[in-house]
Amino acid sequence: MKNFLFNLFAFCAFALLSQTLQAQTISAADQKGIEACYNGFMSAFEKMDVTGMEALLTENAEQITPDGNITRGRANVVANMKGYMEFLKSQPKPDKFETKNLGWQNRYLTPDVILATYTEENTLSFGSQMKVEKTTTAVVLKKSNGKWLADLITLTPVAAMPEAGK
Repeated sequence: MKNFLFNLFAFCAFALLSQTLQAQTISAADQKGIEACYNGFMSAFEKMDVTGMEALLTENAEQITPDGNITRGRANVVANMKGYMEFLKSQPKPDKFETKNLGWQNRYLTPDVILATYTEENTLSFGSQMKVEKTTTAVVLKKSNGKWLADLITLTPVAAMPEAGK
């Protein structure tokens, strides 16, 4: 009976502590760090500056691309991004490009690891034609030497699901 009560108490304490950690709001300093990482990454992306993006990745960074491929290690992720930048350079440039971030959510996984999720809606205008693309992104950020770096980046295109039975 003692073991049962001890295990029950330990389980309840663990459940309470894990809920407390998940429920913690992101500190103002960590929120600034998340935003600095995001803004730095987006600025480098807009400039097609792969070196700028590399500085925001951990050594063991991983990337899951919209086609489901997994790239492991900062050097490999950077090579993958460089290839993507070359592809983008070969594409027609839109006359206008707008980005909206929808549904941002950040939560601690541990004190030095944060999960950031959001949906990005991009509107590209080519003359009178507009194209809207949505992508949901999940990023695991790790604090390294006081700076938040991307450890895992997953990109999921948002597409309508077919109706069941059709």
